Parts: sequence; structure tokens; C-alpha cells
Amino acid sequence: MARTFTDNPDKSTVRALWNTPLLRHLNSQYGIRYRYLGLPGTDLIDVNLWKDMIDEVIAFEPPDADDGGKRAYNALTYNMRKAGIPGHVYCGSFEEVVLLRTDFEGQGYTQEKVVTLYNLDFCNEICSQVQTQEHGKRVWRFDAIRQVLRDQSECFRSVGGPRHFILMITVRNQIGARKIRDYLSPSRLQGDARAFYRKCSAINSLPESGAVIGTHSWALKALLHNMLCSYFGNPNLSALFFPQVLYQGTKVRTSAGFIDSPMLHWLVLCRFGEDTAPTPEFWPNEYLVKPSVMVGANNSLVWGAQTGEDGPDNAAPDTVGWLSQHGASILNGIGRLN
Repeated sequence: MARTFTDNPDKSTVRALWNTPLLRHLNSQYGIRYRYLGLPGTDLIDVNLWKDMIDEVIAFEPPDADDGGKRAYNALTYNMRKAGIPGHVYCGSFEEVVLLRTDFEGQGYTQEKVVTLYNLDFCNEICSQVQTQEHGKRVWRFDAIRQVLRDQSECFRSVGGPRHFILMITVRNQIGARKIRDYLSPSRLQGDARAFYRKCSAINSLPESGAVIGTHSWALKALLHNMLCSYFGNPNLSALFFPQVLYQGTKVRTSAGFIDSPMLHWLVLCRFGEDTAPTPEFWPNEYLVKPSVMVGANNSLVWGAQTGEDGPDNAAPDTVGWLSQHGASILNGIGRLN
């Protein structure tokens, strides 16, 4: 059988209660439609949920061990066609295709239109490498994120298109202690991330060695925010960061049995700056100390302040409410429909 997208109740809750309300609000109030780029899986769970707002899908499906590696790729291609979803499927990992510019089938990869919804659902660490079809060559997830932002910028500057887009990133809440210590060295951090790192280290310091799994989300929060702000600088992308969401993914099978799979989900609304704007802006102020969100009982979303974060507001977590509270500046340039 073809490999299917791994879904679970927590992930479904994040999709239904966190992502979907914002996407529908931007669609209904501002007329934003979505050109989706991501890893929807053969079941197209995300795409089918948002199908009425999507104009086109650019999908990636890595080769598997069956049928010459094409069973899942063929299933995804067939299911998109059957559902009447226009778009294109690349046979290969997202990272490999966007960096090497070709897929397992020899299809060249280019971007001809601005993407308005990136859904980059990684199943592993953000700092890990991905094996490619070229013997001995590996690519980094960091590089792939940086590359799609370059592609997006070049496309916007050359052919025009929507100024705003959504970036979703999901990663495993896991990293080697030595690796994260290196990435968070003071010389690599911007001022706000450096201050947050020092504050959190005094409360819940990183271990010297071993794997950090689900216990120091503050470290990955600092890393991801610092990384994205750095990447946004060159294309002059301003960004509204939504609270980090923590949830439990599908358990992972290992030689020792099944282990938990703590995940982090990021949602960012981006806007290309004017040519006259000297630097991008990032909202809200002091984002790193804003509380995280967690999946609670009965498929709900609750505030879950982590190390170094402030206590939550009284209102329940809500992306549309967050946009209303913090997003006035970034919404400049979007024509309201209602």
C-alpha cells in the first residue's frame, strides 16, 4: 500500500483550531487565496480541508521502497487529479528538490508564481540533514527554508503578485545538546534572542551532552526566531509571529520500541516590504517571552507558558484574536472585502 500521511488527534486539533480559523479569516475578510506549497501526504488532509480557498498545490512526496519508489508519488498525483486540485507533484524530499532543482523523475524545479501558503511539515529535527539521490550528498533543512524564501523574493520582484503570505513550519522538539549550544552561541544571536537565551539558561540550563527531547522548547524557540529573522532580512520581509504551539505527534518506532514525538508548530504571516523601507519589522514586540500554546484536554488549545515566557492573557488562544491584537501594521496593503 502507498504510504499515508501520519495524522493524530493533537495534530488535527492544531490544524482545525489554530491554522484553519486564520486562513479562513484572511480569505473571507481580505480575499486572500492560497497557492499551497508543502508536503500534504497522499491523503491530502490539509489540502482537502482548505480546498475551497486553494487555487494550486505544489506538493513533494519522497520515494519509498515499493514499486521503484513511486507508489506514494503516484497515489498523491492520482488523488490530486481525482479531487480536481490543480498543481504539480515532485518525486523527492522537499529539501532535495528545492536545493538541487530536480526531483527523482528528472523534473526540474522552478518557481513561477508567488506562493501564499507554505506548509513545511518536517518529521525530524530542524538541524538534521536529508539524504539525497546523489550518493554521498546531503542537504540541510535550514538551507531549504532559506532557499524557498530566496525563490519567493525573486519571484515577487520579477513577476509581482501578492505581497503577503503564510509560513507554517513544524519540527520535532528535539536536538543534540552540543549542537543547540553551538547554534545559540552569543555571536550568532541577535539582541532579543541573546537576552532570552541568557534568561532561560539561568532557569533551565541546557545539558552538556546527549539529546534534548521535549524539555527545552525555549532553546528551539530562540533558534527558530533568530534564524527566521535573519533569513527575512535580505528579502526585506516583515513578519507577524504567532505563539509557538507544542503538541504530541505520532509515536516513532525504534529498535527499543515506540517513543514519544514532541513537536513544535510555527505560524508566521509575512509581508514584502516597500523598496523604500530600510529594514523589515517584526511583531509583536518581545515575542520570545510571549507564552506558548499547547493542546489540552478534550481537543482544546490552552496557554502553556514555558521556561522564560510570561503568563498568558485571560482570553483563550486564538489566531484571529492574535492577528487583531498585534497585526494592524502588517495588514497594511491588504484590501478588505467586508
